[in-house]
Amino acid sequence: MKGGHVVAENSQSVERKRRWQSLFASFSGWTLDAMDWMFLALCLPMIGKTFDLSLPSMGLLATATIAGSAIGGMAGGFVADKYGRVRMLTWTMTGYAIFTALCGFAHSFEQLLILRILVGIFLGGEWGAGASLVSEYWPEKYRARATAFVHSGWAVGYGLASFFFMNIVPVFGWRALFWVGIIPAIVAVIIRLNVPEPEQWVKSKELASTNAQSVKTPSSIIFSKAYLSRTILATILSSSMLLAYWGSASWLPSYLLKTQGLSIVSTGIFLILLNAGAFCGHLSLGTLADKKGRRWTFMIGLGASIIVTIIYVMIKDPQVLLLFGFVFGFFTYGYFGTMGAYLSELFPVEARASGVSFTFSAGRFVSMSSPYIIGWIGTAYGLAMGIGVTAAFYLIGMIVTWMLPETRQQVAVAEESQVLSSKA
Repeated sequence: MKGGHVVAENSQSVERKRRWQSLFASFSGWTLDAMDWMFLALCLPMIGKTFDLSLPSMGLLATATIAGSAIGGMAGGFVADKYGRVRMLTWTMTGYAIFTALCGFAHSFEQLLILRILVGIFLGGEWGAGASLVSEYWPEKYRARATAFVHSGWAVGYGLASFFFMNIVPVFGWRALFWVGIIPAIVAVIIRLNVPEPEQWVKSKELASTNAQSVKTPSSIIFSKAYLSRTILATILSSSMLLAYWGSASWLPSYLLKTQGLSIVSTGIFLILLNAGAFCGHLSLGTLADKKGRRWTFMIGLGASIIVTIIYVMIKDPQVLLLFGFVFGFFTYGYFGTMGAYLSELFPVEARASGVSFTFSAGRFVSMSSPYIIGWIGTAYGLAMGIGVTAAFYLIGMIVTWMLPETRQQVAVAEESQVLSSKA
């Protein structure tokens, strides 16, 4: 008995260790993913000046990155389901690190455009693999908090990008900022050496190998009659969220610098406050989602985002604008943290990364037009109006969320049944 007790304790200890390893792996991947995205957003005004670009052309660089991420994300989910979540994280982080660094060497708009597509392809494959990895290691009781913590890495990455922006660009120029992007390659190697593939995925592959004739492909599962409506609605939800996000995030630095007249340092301070709010929002709404449910957390977050966005574009005082950064980040970014848990729970383990990546990446594909559209509206009516228009996308997201099922309780029941059957 004593020996069995020790074995059980050791097994639990290993399981806890792997949970935290998976959390660190996904958190670091998403943090550095965000850092790369924000390098471009922060440098757009300087890149535009270097290559003499119009606002729509500047927006096209962000659009190209999002387009690449949509392609990479759709393919990446199927690759992660076939070859593993950890392998996919390693490959994607190494890829976007290399091509981000190369952006600093671009000598024409066309070169930079091509490099941003390549960066996007690798960025796109990272999110689905990381969300699936954490969802398969962490139990339902803590899953939304775990995925929310992972997503809070976006705020940390944005903050890191703002920190590097303030300290590198004024001295060395915008090109040097992209060279910092090589850091993810180092992190990728550490992850690959220390994090094993989740047991759920390993068992699903073993089952597939023994029942090769009857096993369905991930694509046939997510488009089957049982899951098709979820796939469509989750895609619309992702599209609305990302249309709103990229419509505002791509132009926030330009709005602060050009429309509001803030300095580079003040803009950096605003963005740090904004992402501090986002970090707190991720953790707060993730906890709410674990206690009260995924769907209502989304409804609250999206509804608050409509109100906060309208208030934000009406503020004229630069000091008030700085202080409002925390509130803006808390609500408009905070509810994103639950996305990983919610999408993962909508699909079975054998098609989880595919379902998560397809719906999120299809949303990215739709949203790639947002920076260009907001740039066009900004040219005609001002960036305040352009960013204000994104409130309509939050409204669409609220309607679609109302049509999706709550997954918290049904996943808890399914996991409990799985545990009981394994004990039997």
